[in-house]
Amino acid sequence: MSREEDNVQRLREAYGRWAAQKGGDPECWLELAADDATLRSLADGAPEMRFTRTRRTKSEVRRYLDELTRDWEMVSHDMNEFIAQGDRVVVVGEVEWRNRATRKAAKTRKVDIWLFRDGKAVGFEEFYDTARMFAAAQSDGDAADPEGDRAGNG
Repeated sequence: MSREEDNVQRLREAYGRWAAQKGGDPECWLELAADDATLRSLADGAPEMRFTRTRRTKSEVRRYLDELTRDWEMVSHDMNEFIAQGDRVVVVGEVEWRNRATRKAAKTRKVDIWLFRDGKAVGFEEFYDTARMFAAAQSDGDAADPEGDRAGNG
């Protein structure tokens, strides 16, 4: 198996575990991560999603995952397109998360970009519709929903 195929296979397994457990066990990601792994999120620590600030170590990645699942509940997580070139894998799909405080859900397309070194993930960046996520994180009294009812309120 080539390096690219190996990286894709390990990611398919991790995404499968993550979805099957509804985000209940972060070990599927931590097993992949190098000690010096960097995680970046499009929300970049915005007030509605403070946990998304950049993380620079495996232990900080664990905190990100703990804070994500503390604040949000996975509804669905279907990452099904894997594109590999060299040490980089791009994963495309669709996810839906519900904010635990507001009970509002946000469904969005998602793109994850992984960078591997010596079989371990050293870089991860995630891209998604931040407006929908921010709207779901805001209580009805906080601000108007910029996406109208498309944010998955419910």
